[in-house]
Amino acid sequence: MADAVSDVVVVGGSIAGCSTATLLARQGVRVTVLEKAPGPEHHKVVCSHFLQPGASPVLRRLGLEEQFVAAGAAPNRTQGWSRYGWFSLHQEGEHGWNLRREKLDPMLRRLAAATPGVALQQGLTVDAVLRDDAGRPCGVGARRRDGERVEVRARVVVGADGRGSDVARLAGVPGRVLPNRRIGYMAYYENMALATAPDSVVWFRDPEVSYAFLNDEGVVVLAVFAAAERLPEFKADGEAAFLTSFDGLPNRPDIMSARRISPLIGRLDMPNVRRPAALPGLAFVGDAAQASDPLWGVGCGFALQTAEWLADALGPALAQGGDLDRALARYRRRHRSFLLGHHLMMSEYSSGRRFNGLEKLIFTAAPRHPPTAALVGEMAGRARPLHRVMTPPRVARTAAAAIRHRTAG
Repeated sequence: MADAVSDVVVVGGSIAGCSTATLLARQGVRVTVLEKAPGPEHHKVVCSHFLQPGASPVLRRLGLEEQFVAAGAAPNRTQGWSRYGWFSLHQEGEHGWNLRREKLDPMLRRLAAATPGVALQQGLTVDAVLRDDAGRPCGVGARRRDGERVEVRARVVVGADGRGSDVARLAGVPGRVLPNRRIGYMAYYENMALATAPDSVVWFRDPEVSYAFLNDEGVVVLAVFAAAERLPEFKADGEAAFLTSFDGLPNRPDIMSARRISPLIGRLDMPNVRRPAALPGLAFVGDAAQASDPLWGVGCGFALQTAEWLADALGPALAQGGDLDRALARYRRRHRSFLLGHHLMMSEYSSGRRFNGLEKLIFTAAPRHPPTAALVGEMAGRARPLHRVMTPPRVARTAAAAIRHRTAG
């Protein structure tokens, strides 16, 4: 059995895990990252590849913006459409990025591996959360692909291993699950002409949602989030059902003239999961802490944001001998304060329902009232907690703008 000792062991070597490790190690913390996939180029395929504006400051802190530009990342200016008209989701100043995971994941992995203090090990499957005599997590047990056992002892265990976190399961930390009653299908295309280019576009068809996201090298990701009742249609003829989902949309992409470079990819089970972001000796980042409806494309950005919050809370305590549990509790409070409102809003809408009264007012006003369009863009940008975006005065102004339009009409 091979053993290692570290300040922190991070399980999962993707966006959240590698970002957490890099930011902690820069503060003098020793970090071991364990990743199940053996290859350095491993990446996630089923993804919007969307990094909302709220994550851009973390990219700058990591020093990756120049690499993003060099990799051809597309600034994610986005237009929205509903039956009430067109509006811009773009916010002046900060913008986010679209970069496919086949470039992003290896980029973050290389950054972590090159950071002094980080030991990145791939090809290991974690199968145990170790505990000390008092029952506190003190490391993990894993096995290599050849069967060799490995134990990594650490003062803090971090689960960065996704929606169905093995760390959470092994540590006995269940998540609160809210059902998602939509199904998702997506595909990648080259040589696709978008009338909105260089902007991406989201069509709120109410209750279904479709989008076309421009990515690096001109690749466009088309996606459809349809009511679960359409599953038999997709199973019978997925290609036809997917294409039909774009019929009749304004500025519909010219799908038949483009070249599809991926299979049609379906996601049928996308529950909303949230668990405590931290407990004594244990923390979760990214989707392991909160996995919200992928319709909104928040997973990549939240992975970066939560990695930064955890590193900012935990790093000084580890480097300077502070109280680890207080640091973890501080991270948990920040996570809850910032993300819970967003999560509950997205989870409630994932029921597959049609617009409620407030949403009708917002989408009515947005095409005609720039402050309302800015409100929608700010919600999508996730740079602030929801309660600081959807303030009573802003909602009142939105309602007034919608009523004026309806009265004039």
